[in-house]
Amino acid sequence: MNKGNVVFISAFHDYRTAKRASIHQIAHALARSGYAVSFLSTRFSRLSRSKGDSRLNLWERANRIEMVDGIGCYLWRTHLHPFATGNALADRLMGPLFRLYARLPNRDVDALLAAADHVVVEASVAAILLRRIRRLNPTARIIYYATDRLATVGAHPFVQAQLARDAGLIHHVSMRSWLMAPDFAWASDRLTRIGFGIDPADFANIGPSPYPAGTRNAVSVGSMLFDERFFHHAAAAFPDVVFHVIGCGRRFTAAANVVVHDEMPFRDTLPYIAHATIGIAPYVNAPGVEYLADTSLKLAQFEYLGLPAVCPDFAAGDVASRSPYHPDQPASIERAVAIALAAAGTIKPRSFPRWEEIGERLLHPERYSDTARP
Repeated sequence: MNKGNVVFISAFHDYRTAKRASIHQIAHALARSGYAVSFLSTRFSRLSRSKGDSRLNLWERANRIEMVDGIGCYLWRTHLHPFATGNALADRLMGPLFRLYARLPNRDVDALLAAADHVVVEASVAAILLRRIRRLNPTARIIYYATDRLATVGAHPFVQAQLARDAGLIHHVSMRSWLMAPDFAWASDRLTRIGFGIDPADFANIGPSPYPAGTRNAVSVGSMLFDERFFHHAAAAFPDVVFHVIGCGRRFTAAANVVVHDEMPFRDTLPYIAHATIGIAPYVNAPGVEYLADTSLKLAQFEYLGLPAVCPDFAAGDVASRSPYHPDQPASIERAVAIALAAAGTIKPRSFPRWEEIGERLLHPERYSDTARP
């Protein structure tokens, strides 16, 4: 029985990549629970080749629907795509191109949107498609999934402005943290919050440790706001600890006790996390980053596995198992790592709901009191 057609739209992720964010987990969970799910990936063109885009391995599989895990995956490849330049003058010139991009013809994309009961628009450039969605589908529930603050991820100013202009098209905003609420004053009566989920099957058979017996290992996974400076300081201060950096999106010169791994499938990362001594979330400071205390998937996974975590003070929140440091103070980095190492083996794992429960809250927050503002 089909519980409804759900289309996820992301300008950064494709369901088929090794990278795993909450949007992948929710899409998979809803497909398992009886929804017909499609995953539309946008903002992909020749320009992506120069950016080291994680979707490049899908180049030849773009512009056609491919079924993976029961999900219809579609990577919309165009000749070019607009982007944030980081320069005020260039950004002003780039702005009109976002409007043109949102109107580019694509029958496959239009068919997916026209058939949807729910359209989940991830916080990103995908927001410029809101008018197109509503024109094609007057009745679909459009949900803005605020995984990140646009300013924090460096989105073009046009995206934020267009989002506010099209506020009336959105049924509700689903945030990952109430700290993001000031960004959505235009939807104050439609704000909801969902947390993290876990798929127990992912963690059922993690497998043996990849680390040599008797060693101490710290692990970091992911590339968002990655701050390599942390490892220059920490590796020098703790030469007996091996720091494993997985999928940071770059190569950098570091001490011999820093091992940089390529991006790997989500489940392949789990032995590195579960058998580590401590976890690291080395975020660089950026505008409005405090919400990461509630939204960091890696920090949540560390909690689930009972791992002490080291993270910047702005991402620590009130979680006792996190050892905070100030990114610009090497002494505080050393202190935070020492505290986390001392706590290894003493942290009680935290329980989380299943991703299926999170997915239902994303689509139907009115059915769950815990999504409402306290």
